[in-house]
Amino acid sequence: MADNNGTNGAFGVILGGVLAAAAALFILSGGEWGGKKTVQGDADMPPIALHDSGR
Repeated sequence: MADNNGTNGAFGVILGGVLAAAAALFILSGGEWGGKKTVQGDADMPPIALHDSGR
């Protein structure tokens, strides 16, 4: 059986630290990363489609 030289979890610790740092930066930025947009008025809203009911 292949021996993986007794890994001690250093990769998991490093990966966990990177993810924790990214989560902290996201929270401290107010969660604005990833496309959050504040609507300032009607001009920011997409147009709506009106259908003709045929009446």
